[in-house]
Amino acid sequence: MRRTELQISLSALENNLKVIKSFTNASVQGVVKANFYGLFDDRMHEIIEQNVESYAVVTIDEALSLRKLTSKPILLFQGVHEQNDYKMIEENNLDFTIHSSWQLKGLSDFNLENSRIWLKLNTGMNRLGFNDKDFLIALKEIEILNIKDIVLMSHLASSETKSNPNNLKQIKKFIDVTKKFSYLKSMANTGGIFNFKEAHFDIVRPGIGMYGGKYSEFGIKPVTKLRSKIISINKVRKGESVGYDGMWTAQESSRVAAVGIGYADGLPFFSSEKTVIINGEKFYTAGMLSMDLMLVNLGINDKVKVGDWVDIWGFENDLSNIAQQFETISYKLLTNISSRVSKNYIE
Repeated sequence: MRRTELQISLSALENNLKVIKSFTNASVQGVVKANFYGLFDDRMHEIIEQNVESYAVVTIDEALSLRKLTSKPILLFQGVHEQNDYKMIEENNLDFTIHSSWQLKGLSDFNLENSRIWLKLNTGMNRLGFNDKDFLIALKEIEILNIKDIVLMSHLASSETKSNPNNLKQIKKFIDVTKKFSYLKSMANTGGIFNFKEAHFDIVRPGIGMYGGKYSEFGIKPVTKLRSKIISINKVRKGESVGYDGMWTAQESSRVAAVGIGYADGLPFFSSEKTVIINGEKFYTAGMLSMDLMLVNLGINDKVKVGDWVDIWGFENDLSNIAQQFETISYKLLTNISSRVSKNYIE
């Protein structure tokens, strides 16, 4: 059996939720879009269920799958993508975001008494949301509907960078526009939770922090470890090249290991050296990544053998640092792991 696996630490997930909750008095909404950032398991859900007041997803299919597991509120983060989605919202008691005027059309045709509407204000991210004037107009339209509740929301664009002045500008704008309303308010993502207490309001929305992708300086622990086994070791003479296009040439006679993982498993493609760990020792990749294989230069080391595990990243790593090595972001490392990689959940 091919041994390529993503280990997922349930205790680290539980730790991260405790850390997040220790930083705020607000209720916590668990952002579980993209199949819990690619990590879904019933045991993961059980831990998150105990620590959140609601969930956030993007697609109707995600919401329907999650509804089978929980009676808690489930928010469609982007709202409906077409008008007939409101029928599914009505039947499954879903919360939903309104960020554009077209989403208001036909709302009164549905029974939404068990749904909260999250009305989104664009405070400077300029991605989704109403400008000040249209936000107030939309709010008046929503207030006359028979719905469960209204939540006023926005989204911070640069919350991981505390020194970025745009964060305080966004927070101020949100406060200025919404201060006269007594509805629940929500603005802070994971970065906002740790860096901007004034953005917590009533509900915070952690995502990447739960899954250990960032913010180790606040006590967040890595939740994942990606590894694969060596399936072959070849001796390469000085001056010989390996892999596609011969992009790596041995500077001395070396042993080169072939590891059973590639870009079809979700690793970002690369052709420059990357760091891996074998038996606690650091080694470097050799040549470009293949669809199913990664080559590692063992040099003159004769202790590494076929069957040894190669860690691409581990529980001791800050995943955001690993992401920089691969010239990507931690979100993508997690969500891109393919279905052919075994997921093993450990305590």
